[in-house]
Amino acid sequence: MKKSTKIAVTILTILTSTQAFSECEQNVDKIESFYINGMFTPYDAYQSNKNALKQFITAYLVQEGFNAEVGGQYNEDEDKFSQVIEVARQKWEDDDAEEIIIDFLNNATSYDDPEVAKVALTEFLQDINTAYESTLDEVDSERATAKLESLLDTCSRVVLVTHSQGNFYGNAIINNIYSNYTFPNGYSLNEYPMLGNMQIATPVDVPGSSIGIIYPEVIGNITNNNDFIMELVRSVFGSAEANYNSADNPYDSTGHSLELSYLTPTGQAGEISSQMKNIAYNLTPYPMQAQWETSSSAISGFGHSTINRLLDVEFTDGTVYRYNSVTPNIFTGLLNASSQGGYFNTNIRNNYQADQIE
Repeated sequence: MKKSTKIAVTILTILTSTQAFSECEQNVDKIESFYINGMFTPYDAYQSNKNALKQFITAYLVQEGFNAEVGGQYNEDEDKFSQVIEVARQKWEDDDAEEIIIDFLNNATSYDDPEVAKVALTEFLQDINTAYESTLDEVDSERATAKLESLLDTCSRVVLVTHSQGNFYGNAIINNIYSNYTFPNGYSLNEYPMLGNMQIATPVDVPGSSIGIIYPEVIGNITNNNDFIMELVRSVFGSAEANYNSADNPYDSTGHSLELSYLTPTGQAGEISSQMKNIAYNLTPYPMQAQWETSSSAISGFGHSTINRLLDVEFTDGTVYRYNSVTPNIFTGLLNASSQGGYFNTNIRNNYQADQIE
């Protein structure tokens, strides 16, 4: 039996063996995904990418506990970007500049001279270097923030997947949420990181920005070395280096398409799925003592994460201790014991490293 199947059977056994105390903490091992696209992605392309991400998760990550359904927020071209394009058009003295850029970013072949597209795109990137400074004030960012916080309200783990210029938004949004969000059970996200970010084809200097420095284990990134768009971005912004040695892709000459150059090739797909799993499994659960109630005279409640193998126990004096490396079998034994206090004293108290968390 596969490890993932064993985990599923164990969880099913737990859920049918006794009554849950708190619905929120029951979701500690559920993993949700959320997608934000880059600029110049038409809505139908956004939907296509979102569906491709769903198929990717189904193929690679459902067995690791991920929900196959993918949330998302369409990152529409805002008025300010239209203004930037207009300025750029005037500078180039080329009425076709906007069309060239959009076609090139969408892997179209309607432009005649790749060098013209390269010059146009490079100058455009210089103009948008400061265009993301107020991204949190945009409607799309506000909607993405609200949707992500709604997912966090379920007390689940959340992995944000951002592509291309969507990573600028991702950096801003994730840092904003970490600064302000509190779970329904009262614990802050900043103290218990349950939101991560997988950045694909990232043009940012530091993936995850401040959160990437504070909690580097919950931020991942991949950029193909033959991603032509990101090569131009690095030449203008000095962004993060490419970190994946990619073979030429006959279906995507730019090396930049989310579906064709990142989610479909087996090498990149394997790397992305590995990083997303690591992100989800490195997220740190909030205190889980409200997960299950007990009739013990010494223990008020307890909770367990199969992913992290953590057991939180609240004693009747109000203190909460977190026990490390507690296997699902030990937790099931505690859950089903006729004397939970006795089982705890015999099998857990002095057998696992513990830290007081409350």
